[in-house]
Amino acid sequence: MTFLSDQAGASLDPWTKRADGSAQEVLQLDQERRLMESLWSPDGERLIFRTSTLEVGGGDILTLRPGADTVPVPLVASDFAAQGPTLSPDGRWMAYQSDSTGRFEIYVVPFPNAATAKFLVSADGGTEPLWSRGGREIFYRNAEGDMVSVRVETAPTFSAGATSVLFSATEYLTNVNHRQYDVTPDGERFIMVRPVGDCAQGALIVVENFFEELKARVGGS
Repeated sequence: MTFLSDQAGASLDPWTKRADGSAQEVLQLDQERRLMESLWSPDGERLIFRTSTLEVGGGDILTLRPGADTVPVPLVASDFAAQGPTLSPDGRWMAYQSDSTGRFEIYVVPFPNAATAKFLVSADGGTEPLWSRGGREIFYRNAEGDMVSVRVETAPTFSAGATSVLFSATEYLTNVNHRQYDVTPDGERFIMVRPVGDCAQGALIVVENFFEELKARVGGS
């Protein structure tokens, strides 16, 4: 698994650790800029992340080949905020959001050669992009808070097709800086967070030894 931590210094850096906890975490990159939203390319060769928009010059999307690159390579770098990178399952394309027009829209660029082309995917605003597991759709939230699906083709080149409003997501948490939903591996369901009462900023609870606790409560052996 990959996570961000400041244990190496004042800034947030990407670390990796075996999900079963059988080895120590490994620092993938140590630099002064605060990093956010890290993810791996499907082939496991490249780490993608962005710089924090809270810092001057932040909001750039970068990539690094651990063990091969000594410094990150810019994918999308400008005076505007670029956020929410998400890769197509075949690893050839990257969708992200940018406010280069004065409001956030969803764009797609080739990966990792992002400077060679750029495609506008959203219409009238968009945030929190996510590529579908099957690779034929890009999901995002529009300016009205609806979940939207855009049909796409990724071979031999990229093209965007029909756009469909799926459902209103205004009752679920949203965050322009970090995607607040996911899609199940079979692509059939959305996983979203609904605020309840005063719990909009609720805490994450980790239960250890869950099965032993369950056995004790139900009297199992």
